[in-house]
Amino acid sequence: MRYLSLLLLCAGFTACHQTTTHTAANNSAIHLQLSSLYSRDTVKLVLKESAVKHKEADKIFLQAIDTYRNKKNPAASITLFKNSILLQPQAKAYYELGNALLDSNEPLEATNAYTIAELLDYTPLHRVLYNQACAYSRLKQNEKAKYYLVSAIEFGYSNLKNILNDPDLQNLREDYKWDFRHTVINAFGGATDPEKLQWNLFCREFEVLDLPIVLDKEYAHTLRDHYISYDFERYIPEMRDEKFSREVGNEFYHVGLVKSTDSVRTLIYASREELGDSEADPLYYICSYTTTGKLIQKMLIGGRQKLDEPYRIPTIQPNGDVQVTQFKMRYEKDPYQAGFEDNKIIEMKELDKEYYVLEADGHFAKQPALLGMR
Repeated sequence: MRYLSLLLLCAGFTACHQTTTHTAANNSAIHLQLSSLYSRDTVKLVLKESAVKHKEADKIFLQAIDTYRNKKNPAASITLFKNSILLQPQAKAYYELGNALLDSNEPLEATNAYTIAELLDYTPLHRVLYNQACAYSRLKQNEKAKYYLVSAIEFGYSNLKNILNDPDLQNLREDYKWDFRHTVINAFGGATDPEKLQWNLFCREFEVLDLPIVLDKEYAHTLRDHYISYDFERYIPEMRDEKFSREVGNEFYHVGLVKSTDSVRTLIYASREELGDSEADPLYYICSYTTTGKLIQKMLIGGRQKLDEPYRIPTIQPNGDVQVTQFKMRYEKDPYQAGFEDNKIIEMKELDKEYYVLEADGHFAKQPALLGMR
């Protein structure tokens, strides 16, 4: 569970058709702009660097609420919500901005607003998750819609009648047809189980991956802000292994959700040893679990554990199948002597390809090359 202190902002902003300059009491030079409104890193940095409550932001927020809720004009309220956020990022402002965008037929931007509302710990969480499901259903991204709807139920959303009749969820209901009710009822069944809630908290950090995806050296740069807490070591075998203890300096990262069914969830996480000022290449693991968090199978699909092993680069296909390409890598300097920092790769020679299919019971079955090339 994330714990983010919401420090209040007073900073300059540029609004549509009107420019007003505000100077924070702490003279912070960091402030939001429209171009960075949905940047997680920028929002977090602004909150970290600012410590002054901005009353004008609350005033504009109330004007936006009045325009949206009372005057029934969501389109006009969008600018006001954004102006409030530029002065002071708040979870409530991002949440209501998402609602106004959704009501203005802007579901894609609404998902961005809801994402930041969740980042800022909007409560109750299930409202954000449910509205995310509605937005993704409107976008016909039904795998993500299902993910957020199930999460909303697991975190307390209880209006079954609304789920079955909400027009925003129509695409999701039609896509899954008879399976929709089964999925929803199963989610309600686990909402009050403490063991399943702990598992759900772990799974919530694994966002649905946009497939296909290649987990190469460039992808490794995106991992830094996606740490897995040691509170969840029961689900990560390496965390419980003595040779991967905290003293060794290994960090673990969420990569994403590959596939979710009524009986199996398939996730990818990464492990990387921190080497002083430099970082080793991460190892990527794909794991399948039961819906209560019991490990079914784990497989190393990316990176290498020893320097003399082939370097693996996995590609996850849209259907969840995995292609693992093995390379022999040649460096400008001997990595045994010079390490990897600033050591240029001068050749990557492909050695082999392996193909794996995710079976219905959660196991990974290796396929011959011709079958794997689907």
